[in-house]
Amino acid sequence: MDAFLTTYQGALLGPIARLLGKILEGIYYVLSLIGIQNTGICLILFTFIVNGLMIPLQIKQQKFSKMSAIMNPELQEIQKKYKNKKDQQSQQMMSMETQAVYKRYGVSPASGCLPLLITFPILFALYRVIYNVPAYVGQVYDIYAGLAEHLRDAGATVKELSKYLTANTYVVTDAVKNAAGDHAKDINYYVDILGQYGSDAWDKLKDVSKYSALSDEILAVREKSKHINYFLGLNIANSPSLKSVSVIIPILSVVTQFISTKVSMAGTDQSAMNQDNAMGNSMKTMNNVMPFVTGAMCFMFPIGVGIYWVTGNVFRILQSIGINIYFNHIDMDEMVAKNVEKNRVRMEKLGVKTSPSPSVKNKSSVNGNNSSDSSKGEKKMSASEAAKSVKKSDHHTSYQGSKKYKEGSIAAYANMLRRDENNK
Repeated sequence: MDAFLTTYQGALLGPIARLLGKILEGIYYVLSLIGIQNTGICLILFTFIVNGLMIPLQIKQQKFSKMSAIMNPELQEIQKKYKNKKDQQSQQMMSMETQAVYKRYGVSPASGCLPLLITFPILFALYRVIYNVPAYVGQVYDIYAGLAEHLRDAGATVKELSKYLTANTYVVTDAVKNAAGDHAKDINYYVDILGQYGSDAWDKLKDVSKYSALSDEILAVREKSKHINYFLGLNIANSPSLKSVSVIIPILSVVTQFISTKVSMAGTDQSAMNQDNAMGNSMKTMNNVMPFVTGAMCFMFPIGVGIYWVTGNVFRILQSIGINIYFNHIDMDEMVAKNVEKNRVRMEKLGVKTSPSPSVKNKSSVNGNNSSDSSKGEKKMSASEAAKSVKKSDHHTSYQGSKKYKEGSIAAYANMLRRDENNK
């Protein structure tokens, strides 16, 4: 059996999809050893495992959110300072002051986007696997392969078999397109189509007179397909309907996504979502609207995709609770100090001399705890105080030798900014 031809072959997503397919195939194989052959259960376990592998990225994202909560007051002050100034010089100054804040806290603006840039390809590849399970799981492929060969020998074409489906997913469209010319008899594309069949499609195929000799085999494959695709009484190959119990999937998708958003936002700074912040308002609107958009999309896709969404939301709820508990026990002041120190080391590697980062011991600014250790004789500072200390010591950062800057240049503005800060 060679199902490789029907796996997604994209240059970026293809390898990721095949790797995820191996994970799904492994789950199916292990469960089959204990007598469980159910795609729905496999998808749930698959979702938990794949999302679990991405936890380090989520922690990194949450860390950036926590750091943003500390930096936001300074960033908002800069925005207010240049709110009505649209000239080039003011915009350059605002950009440099903003970068200076990020620098003081040892944070890169790109670090908040990096986890998303990594997770998006994984999510898109996941859909490829979920949409076409037989292409990635050999045991599921084998259920359809025998019937696919007999239908081909009986004169059926891939395009003809696709007409019994009520929805044309990308799998169906690609199978029909690729099963042309020299590939018209390729069994893989027949399996692609049969793997998309729900109850209605099987009924239509069974009633076609020219396939009457295959009616018993069609019924047998239908029952096997039903056995592996039915989860809690629902055929995951069908789409949800308002007139059946399957409507629970879109409802659960909306509810769990709302809860997931609320729980994840509980661990971030909410001050960015005020009435004076257009971006914050847009994000708030998106968070309120997206669950309903996802719920509506559930009616367009097989129930299996909806189960994946619901399971993913449940996982993220549990994950967010765990991460929030974790960060509630983290000394944010120490984390800021570590970030500042990392930035200092990085700058020195680039040939820039910097002053040592200040000692940070107090938790009161972020975690709400008051502590003292006067016996050690060290001055303790909150995260914001530490950053201000770094800000005041920024004039120690310099390149070897003195430089003269061309009037009106960005370097001149930067030097002027640094001089202004030193005079504070």
